[in-house]
Amino acid sequence: MKKMKKWVALLLACVMAFSLMACGSGDGTASTAPSQEPSTAPSEPVETDNSGSGEKAPEDYAGSLTVYSPHDSDPLNAGVAMFEKAYPNVKVEVVADGTGNLLNRIAAESESPMADVLWGGGADSLAAYKDYFQAYKPSCIDLLDSSLYDPDYLWIGESPLPMVFLVNTDLVAEDEIPQTWKDLADPKWAGKIAFADPASSGSAFTQLCTMLMIYGEESDDYAGGWELVQSMIKNLVIQSGSSGAHKNVDSGEYPIGITLEKAAVQYDTSDAGHLKIVYPTDGTSAVPDGVAIVKNCPNQELAELFVEYVLSAECQSAQNKDYGRRPIRSDITPEGLLQLNEFEIMTYNFDYAANNKADIVEKWQDTLVG
Repeated sequence: MKKMKKWVALLLACVMAFSLMACGSGDGTASTAPSQEPSTAPSEPVETDNSGSGEKAPEDYAGSLTVYSPHDSDPLNAGVAMFEKAYPNVKVEVVADGTGNLLNRIAAESESPMADVLWGGGADSLAAYKDYFQAYKPSCIDLLDSSLYDPDYLWIGESPLPMVFLVNTDLVAEDEIPQTWKDLADPKWAGKIAFADPASSGSAFTQLCTMLMIYGEESDDYAGGWELVQSMIKNLVIQSGSSGAHKNVDSGEYPIGITLEKAAVQYDTSDAGHLKIVYPTDGTSAVPDGVAIVKNCPNQELAELFVEYVLSAECQSAQNKDYGRRPIRSDITPEGLLQLNEFEIMTYNFDYAANNKADIVEKWQDTLVG
C-alpha cells in the first residue's frame, strides 16, 4: 500500500510539472528561440524601413531636425514649408551651402553629427561620402529606377538633373550660340563663360565629369576630356556658387553659363525673352540630386519622415510645377520640360566619379592655376 501511494504521488508530480512547462512555453517556440543578433555592427549604416509611413498621425510627430541643403532658396524653403505644414509639430532648421562644403562639414562632424538629412547635391558627390550616411529604404522604392539610388540605400535620387548651357541672346547672336561642349573652347569666349567651382559645387563637379566622359576614356583616366577642359580653361569665369552660373547670365554680366536645367527653366526662355537653353548635342548627363540620412544623426525618426516626404507624390509634383524640377517617381509625368528621350543623354560613369572625386578635384585645381 505504501508503494502504491508513492507511485501515485510520483505520477501527480510529473503531471503538475508537465502542466507548468506547457504554460510557460506558450506556442512551444518562444522560450527556446535564441536572441536575435543585429545584422550589422552598431557603427555601420543600418537599413530601416518606412518609418514615415507608420501608424502615427501627423500631429504625433514632434521635435526638430536639421537639414543641410545646397538647393536654391525658393524650392528649398517651399519644400520645408510644405513638410512643416504636413507635420505641424516638427520644426526644420536649414543650413544652406554648396554641396562640397556641406559634405566636408558632415565628414568633419561625424564624431558628433549636427545634421540629420542632406537634401540635394549630385548623387555622384553623395556617393563619394556614403560612409557618412545611414541606410534607409523608402516606401516608394518600387517607383524609382534602380540606377537612381544607391544599392545599399545610403542615398536616394530625388530629381534627375540634366546639365545645360544658358545663353543671353542679347549678347550672343543666334548663329553663334554654342551647341556642344567643344564649342565652349572657342577662344572668342575667353572670360565669358560663367562656371561654378567643382571643388565646392556638386553640380559643377558633375558638369566637369560630363565633359571628361564625353571626350575621354576611363582606360587613361579620361585624358581626352582633360584636354578639352584645358583648352577651355581661359574661357571660364569661376563663380562663388552654382547660382552665379545662371544669375549672372540673366543679368548680362556673362553671355554664357554652364548650369542645371532646373535653374535655367526658372527664367523666361521663350522667344519673347532674352535667354535660351541649350541641351548640348554631343550629349549631357542627367545625374540625380540625392537625399540621404546622416549616419548616427540626432533625430533618426524625423529624418526618415523627411526623406519620405521629399519623395512623396505631393512634394515631387509641387517641386516640378513650381520650380521646374524633374520628378524621380515613375508615376509622375514632368510638366513644362522636355522628355529625357528628346535630347542626347551620355553614359555617365557613376562609379568612377564617386571613387575618384578627390583626384578629379585636385587635377581640376591644378589645371585652373596652370
